[in-house]
Amino acid sequence: MILITLLLTAEGWLVAHRLLRKSYGSLLEIFLGLPLGALINLFAIVIITLIGIELHAISIIAANLVATLLLLISVQPLMKSKSPDAVVEGSPIKVPRMVAVLSGFIVAASLLYAVSHTLLPTFHYDSTTNWNMRSKVSYYRAEMVFDTQSELVSKPHYPFLYHALQISSNQFSPNWSDKNANGIHLLLMLACFGAIFQMLSRRGGSYALLITALIIGIPLMTLHAGQSYADITLIGFALVSLSTFIGFRKSDDTRLLFLSGLFLAACVWTKSDGLFFCYIPWIIMMAIALIRYEGSISRLRYPVGFSIMLSLTWPAFAALKGLSLTPHGAGDTEFVFNVEAVSAFSRALFVTGSFGIYWYGLLSILALTLLGIRKNSITIDRKYLITLLWGLIAMGGYMGVYLLTSNTEYLIVGQSFDRQILLPASLLALSLAYTLIPRRL
Repeated sequence: MILITLLLTAEGWLVAHRLLRKSYGSLLEIFLGLPLGALINLFAIVIITLIGIELHAISIIAANLVATLLLLISVQPLMKSKSPDAVVEGSPIKVPRMVAVLSGFIVAASLLYAVSHTLLPTFHYDSTTNWNMRSKVSYYRAEMVFDTQSELVSKPHYPFLYHALQISSNQFSPNWSDKNANGIHLLLMLACFGAIFQMLSRRGGSYALLITALIIGIPLMTLHAGQSYADITLIGFALVSLSTFIGFRKSDDTRLLFLSGLFLAACVWTKSDGLFFCYIPWIIMMAIALIRYEGSISRLRYPVGFSIMLSLTWPAFAALKGLSLTPHGAGDTEFVFNVEAVSAFSRALFVTGSFGIYWYGLLSILALTLLGIRKNSITIDRKYLITLLWGLIAMGGYMGVYLLTSNTEYLIVGQSFDRQILLPASLLALSLAYTLIPRRL
């Protein structure tokens, strides 16, 4: 696992370093290394799958080098013109000492749980039938599986960035190891949140620590930090995509917009949710941003077009392989209304304990923010107001899925809704963290 992790981090760092050119700090480039490397590794597995050769260490490494070279070539158009320098934030935002200390304890406790449970055997049901199991079967068959393999694998039609990373992490092991498979995803999660922290830290280290704690400290989020589910991987990519989009809004730097698009593609290839609750909201958010953009639209054609093209490679691949784009096939689009689902929805957010008081606080702050904007009674940074759309659209989308389709049964029995609603919760928290704080104090 260590060798593969270093290889993927080095590949991703090359791309990040080429794009950012130290404008945003070497540490940010390092943190972005593994997330970018995971995307590169995914396309390496795609190349191998399309060619039809077996998944082995040599083929995976060779394909990774090819994918890295192609991505490095793809960033060249952004090098033709000088990108603007990174915007320097104003005075650091002051956070009370006790709040900073408490935030540190929350992050430390979450990290302790994540590390300890990553080293334990996988016990989540979905992992033993879907996530880790599909990776394990693919590892032994030396190919990405798209069938149930004698009913061992559930939902073999899912996107496979998550699986590709686990398969690659075990290539130098004589046998499959869940510790390697979960361990590399733990490192990926840490890298994603490290990158988010680095970007937030421009407003003050203690403030960045507070926002990181508010997100990773969601009770259910901490539980998933122990890995073996793809939800936290999706959230990590989505938050980095949103963070780099926010950086673009702040600095008008197309390199950050290009990075946001790369991580958007990672969302689409991680989980079915990524296509509907990341790609579509990002496109809507980007379309509105383009309409109100003050610079030259021509500058954005390449990064936006490349983002769309790269993200749509998954639907194209799925169509080629005859795979469904939704978890449960046609049933996911069948209209069903169940009154019981409404009360189950409320209980999941406010009563059953998966989120504690999180949704009470988040929705209250959001409502007060929107009311304050209408009455012009609060100070906000309007440049970041558009970023709230991603979380709001994702929230509305999940509400539609679980209240108006056959997926109501999963909401009522508490099977999957709670962990999926973590995505809009995290996105809204990050957007509010930027929107409610003026750029200079």
